[in-house]
Amino acid sequence: MIIDIMSFYLPPHSVDRSSFKMTLILGYTVFLLIMNDLLPSTANGTPLIGIYFSVCLALMTISLLETVLITCVLHHNSMKYREVPHWVQVLVMRFIARLICYSFPEDPLAKLEGKQETNPWVVQPSQSTSSVQTCSWMAGVLQTSGSMTLDVPELRQISQDLREMNTYLSILRKEDHLQNQWCHVGYILDFLLFRIYLLIITGYALVIICMWCIWMNQ
Repeated sequence: MIIDIMSFYLPPHSVDRSSFKMTLILGYTVFLLIMNDLLPSTANGTPLIGIYFSVCLALMTISLLETVLITCVLHHNSMKYREVPHWVQVLVMRFIARLICYSFPEDPLAKLEGKQETNPWVVQPSQSTSSVQTCSWMAGVLQTSGSMTLDVPELRQISQDLREMNTYLSILRKEDHLQNQWCHVGYILDFLLFRIYLLIITGYALVIICMWCIWMNQ
């Protein structure tokens, strides 16, 4: 069970976590088959250790289902570039994120846009790595350079090509923004379900300890 809890620290966007959990359940099932021959058979009822093993198997299965759900959210929806529904943004990205104290990372492109808006005609050295801002700036320069430059066919063609590049890069950035939103939704749900899973295991361990103490006192 401790190994199953530690598996939540694996990255949820990869398939390593789900495969690790399935391997863990398979090994635990083999362990139960071995313990079935070692445990004494009782006719009065199920022994306490049998209940413990059964509930542990159920919890590990629930953990695997949680991983499948998070993987579906991260891959299935983000790969199709769907918009995050408004109720998901309100419920998950606002309410639940505040509830579990989830901190959103800062977007470096947003900072670059803010600097570009303050001084749109100066390209900073740190901004030269951003293809979207560079193409937008060059297209704006060519569009506002006057009628004399637009009369040259080569410059007109360059201006058209830059506008097409800017449009294509804007589409790519929008798709990347949608993927980041779905990743945040998946991470928030993963943190929430992980904390709920910890609470369930803690309560289950306390119940087993109390039952064991009552049995020892009898």
